Amino acid sequence: MSFARLTLSASAASVLALSLGVGLGMGLHACGGAPPDSPAAAQPPADQNAANAADPNAGAAEAGAAEGEEEEELVVEDDDESDEGVDTELEVDLYAPLTDEQKAVFLAGETEEWISTEEHYIKTNERRHDVWFPYIADKGGAYVGVAADQNYTLIAVAKSEYVFLMDLDWRVAELHRAYEVLIEASEDPQTLHQRWHKDNKDESYALIENALKDELSPEHLRKTMMSWTSARETVYRHLKNVIARDEGGVNTSWLSNPEYYAHIRELYLADRVRFLVGNLTGPTTVQTIAKVSGELGVPVKLLYLSNAEEYYSYTGQYRENVRALPIADDSVVLRTIYGDKFVHADSLWNYQVQPLADYQARLEDRALGGSRNPMMRIAEKAGELQRDAEGVKGLSHLNMAMLDGAAEAAPEAADPG
Repeated sequence: MSFARLTLSASAASVLALSLGVGLGMGLHACGGAPPDSPAAAQPPADQNAANAADPNAGAAEAGAAEGEEEEELVVEDDDESDEGVDTELEVDLYAPLTDEQKAVFLAGETEEWISTEEHYIKTNERRHDVWFPYIADKGGAYVGVAADQNYTLIAVAKSEYVFLMDLDWRVAELHRAYEVLIEASEDPQTLHQRWHKDNKDESYALIENALKDELSPEHLRKTMMSWTSARETVYRHLKNVIARDEGGVNTSWLSNPEYYAHIRELYLADRVRFLVGNLTGPTTVQTIAKVSGELGVPVKLLYLSNAEEYYSYTGQYRENVRALPIADDSVVLRTIYGDKFVHADSLWNYQVQPLADYQARLEDRALGGSRNPMMRIAEKAGELQRDAEGVKGLSHLNMAMLDGAAEAAPEAADPG
């Protein structure tokens, strides 16, 4: 069997190509927390919103204390050997509103049932996504990611065309829905940030409620508003840091870089972002994403897992889910790793990149282990794991040699930190 790969290239101008001299299975909650096997003295700070532990069936009410102003290429199975290695470049209008037919395809398919979790990680403690930028810039295609707003930075750098944001926790998925309304109504990052401030909470609440009341059921709307209300203060404080983020004088977040913010806003205005409650190891949501991407003819270029792999095994269903994703030759999977054996780019995380085709292949080989850590141990013995890739502190590679153009994409300078 051969594979014909279809490459879709973005028509937008090139984004940041940093020469870095600076540095859901069970557990999407891990996107802001510590791995279960971490020593107690080294536990990363939990970033979940404790106020969100309220009964999901309770009425929407303000949670948290008041804050002040100063607070902070598509893979298609093909039996014709003559098709192998043929690439086709297509121009894509990133911001064109979807046709009715495209929208029907994009929104089709079932997802997992809404899931209640004890902790709600509505913000991240990952801060150095910039070490990934040279490996994801201008990829286009479809983006699949878990967790909260850190996805927006990666989406913007990649110039993704279609976005699937999924989380095990329904509150995180619904928080993205509130983000959509507020982002569309805010022309710049500063305006968006202030919409989360306590002085603007009533206006923002009304804005979200009015925008969604005709598209969601009353119960769905009530839960969406509850998710926003309980998260508002925590997100306001979090976004204060995100809007100021830079490395070596370069703005590196979706809020600190106006071009990144503009990309996210345009995608939302064009209805190219879909929110899904989903379990990475479940039978439904990832399969839906794979089917929709295939029918749209758009490969998944980025799969962002955060550190969720630490909380589940590579089950048969998970292997099937990842295998189902249509990919391109340059598709990658991104993960963060907490552990003493890896150098951290920030105080907590190592940032690893791996070709998605390599990940799919390893998942097919049961002898390579049933979880992330055995997979990496075997790769390291084979000389395919680079813990300090390209001399950049906190960056690691897993078999990036198989990715065409990886050397050209790599940073030119070592991280002096």
